[in-house]
Amino acid sequence: MTELYTDWPDPEGQEIVERLFAADAALRAHFEKTAAAVGLTVPQAHTLVQLGQPLRMGQIAGQLHCEPSHVTGIADALEQGGFVRREPDPDDRRAKRLVLTASGQQLRGRLLARLFEQAPIISVLDADQRTTLLSLLRLAQ
Repeated sequence: MTELYTDWPDPEGQEIVERLFAADAALRAHFEKTAAAVGLTVPQAHTLVQLGQPLRMGQIAGQLHCEPSHVTGIADALEQGGFVRREPDPDDRRAKRLVLTASGQQLRGRLLARLFEQAPIISVLDADQRTTLLSLLRLAQ
């Protein structure tokens, strides 16, 4: 944690921002470590997390904040691993969507279980504290 500056107009606000940045860094590091532990890159892991249901590759790009062409490479690697397959979208046959295979569903389940196992921030809170934090975060957005 950085030292708080008493000359700032809102020292408490500064501490909140600093702690949120620290929480973000801890969560990102945990995600990277968890992805590597199950044999995935971070973009592949993010993609699997999003695939609770079949999604168009363009939707995945939007959620990952990247170009659709980047999702093609991610999809290629996941498809080669046997974790996803491409299908025509039933609403627009020109578009492709990614669908988890049985192996992909198993891997996604392992990934999610490990993500919430000893997750920074969440794992140190009791049920009431988690509810309070969630309520505050919802208010802040």
